[in-house]
Amino acid sequence: MSTLLAKSDPQESLHDHTQNCLEVYNSLRERMPFLADVAGEPNFFEHLFYAVALHDFGKAATGFQKQLTDRDDRWNYRHEILSTGFVVTLQISDEAKQAIALAILTHHKDSETLWEKYPCIPENEEGYQEWQKHVAELEPNWDALMEIQEQIPHWFHSWFPTTTCLWTPVTSTDLLISGYREFLAPYLNDFEDGELNSLHCTYGMLMRGCMIACDHLASAGKNEIQTALNNLKAYLVQQIKQFEKWESFQKDSGETTGQLMLSAPTGSGKTEAALLWSDNNQSETLGNRVFYVLPYTASINAMYNRLKTLVSDDKIGMLHGKANYFVYKALADNEYTYHETAAQVREQQNLTKKICRPYKVLTPFQLLKAFFGIRGFEMQMAEMSQGLFIFDEIHAYDPHTTALILTMIKKLREDYDAKFCIMTATMPQFLTDMIIKAIGEFTPVDMAPEDRDKFTRHRVKLLDGNIHDAIPKIKDKLNQADSVMVVCNTVKQAQDVFQELQHGADNAKLLHSRFILKDRERIEGELENADLLVGTQAVEVSLDIDFDCLFTEPAPIDALIQRFGRINRKGKKGICDVHICKEGGEYDKYIYSNEKVERTINAFASVADNNLQESEIQSLIDEVYDEGYDEKEQEKFDKAKRMFERHLQDIVPFIEDAKGRKEFNELFKSVEVVPTCYEQEFLSDTDARKYYEARAYIAQISYNQFARLYKDGQININERINQCFINVRYDDTLGLILDEYNPNVI
Repeated sequence: MSTLLAKSDPQESLHDHTQNCLEVYNSLRERMPFLADVAGEPNFFEHLFYAVALHDFGKAATGFQKQLTDRDDRWNYRHEILSTGFVVTLQISDEAKQAIALAILTHHKDSETLWEKYPCIPENEEGYQEWQKHVAELEPNWDALMEIQEQIPHWFHSWFPTTTCLWTPVTSTDLLISGYREFLAPYLNDFEDGELNSLHCTYGMLMRGCMIACDHLASAGKNEIQTALNNLKAYLVQQIKQFEKWESFQKDSGETTGQLMLSAPTGSGKTEAALLWSDNNQSETLGNRVFYVLPYTASINAMYNRLKTLVSDDKIGMLHGKANYFVYKALADNEYTYHETAAQVREQQNLTKKICRPYKVLTPFQLLKAFFGIRGFEMQMAEMSQGLFIFDEIHAYDPHTTALILTMIKKLREDYDAKFCIMTATMPQFLTDMIIKAIGEFTPVDMAPEDRDKFTRHRVKLLDGNIHDAIPKIKDKLNQADSVMVVCNTVKQAQDVFQELQHGADNAKLLHSRFILKDRERIEGELENADLLVGTQAVEVSLDIDFDCLFTEPAPIDALIQRFGRINRKGKKGICDVHICKEGGEYDKYIYSNEKVERTINAFASVADNNLQESEIQSLIDEVYDEGYDEKEQEKFDKAKRMFERHLQDIVPFIEDAKGRKEFNELFKSVEVVPTCYEQEFLSDTDARKYYEARAYIAQISYNQFARLYKDGQININERINQCFINVRYDDTLGLILDEYNPNVI
């Protein structure tokens, strides 16, 4: 009797693949038992067992077996359509049987894709006859398939020894049923009619998500999911000696169960406090996944590298739009060829996207993907069930994105029993109130005023005029051997100021968003010894830099506080001056609210020329944001919230949202371009399939900049590879040189 295959590269038998999938299933059952509670179905894992055990039986068809050995002999049918028929012998409720059948049927393609390409109703139509023809292909291999079928009750009893297996082997192809007619058609009809049941909600979501996770992880050669660290507190003490004695706010965070609102100054140990919170809220099985959410790529890269040494490579992953490139750069080694390294990146990042690694550092957009119904969203929902979410710098988002995040948080808390730690150095009270509505009851943990003031590091000085008027003062500081950071609100302004100052410094650097990736990476790596850094908002976050003084264009208070954080970061320089120009640039109005900027200047006037006590900062922020969002900002927030709440009603399992990808992509207001001076290098790497090397030449511009330059004929699109090339001057010190016709990007 021939061995039935499930895969050909590498070769794996159907028996072994089924067993491997069930090993993943058992790991999931042992480490995330709470999924049954989230699903609202006590027998959830029994139902999932049947789905995993039966999901690939359709591969026994002769056409499928032939295509495994001869790729040119295409079968042109779906094995999962045949596999679904094996639920016929399940003695279980109709709803549970339908959930199992749909999980099997859609473990590769969503229901609407299958329905469109492989129609199969009713009996008198061609699709049903096609199904019958392929069912007949199972008959030549039936004896081999029966051997695997007979293993299922034994596997079941190994995990449920006191429970009766409610499935029996199917003895003949004549008994198989059409999952389309029996289960899919009613599901789709009910959704279209608005008659939703538990299959359209969390139960169905977790059934498909876990089914896909078991299949994907087994196919990746990972037969178990990783657990979180046991007693993370001990690891922190071992790795970071300064935390042998915890601050009171860290101790309180580590003893908080449920939602946490944490406020403490930059550099005081908030990250460790949040990790202690996650440790305290971890289940006994160590199966809750921990998501560390940050707003910026630089923040995520830095946090990932920081945490990787703590929790190990196997247990942590990083997700953002450029994550693959940065993982590739970290793995690149002369001992390996490009393609060997690229294979490692694909393997590592594929596992990061699955329910495997217990810790992930990522942007909120990587979470929001699931709520737009993008492929794989059910698996993400399963992973986020009873997840532990740490949101850092949540104040940094625009009103539209904030509305999406808070709506998502509310959904995760109410439907998936997730827990949240919201932490910040400073946050406007109106935003705190909005967050409270989303997370529900919470424990506030704040550093005492007297302890906060130990982190006082800055003296505010207000300067008449604009940043160009401040050039002489900046040069004086450089002549005094001070390291100086200058922050401008637009790229053009930063480029102009840098060119005025660069020759007055021994090691001057410019940093903004319009550098190609490899140059930005190089510049960030060279900042430690810079005596002058000129930049945009790109320098505000998570760069490991510590300058002596700051000169900045005016901005809202929360943005300025972030800029202050790069000055005297470690608090070892006494009190350092942070200079704020009262006048901004010509195009600042496109970026910041004039009213907020004016209120910020007025607020700082009350503390100018004095030490800025850390305990004073919150009251200054509340003064600026006393009325919350302005009318335009509030309108954006409300509109996004209404839209997203309506959208969530249309997201159901087993059906991927065709519009979701487009709507999700519209969240990003930038376009990736390659300077034409690097076109040949980019095309050469692309043609050689060195895609990560090619990404080194990518820069970003705003949609508005793109539209204008395209209209002016300065954008060329290579349709073969769907890549835009920008025909403007590029300089590895200055970045893309654009005029400021309509600057909406930092």
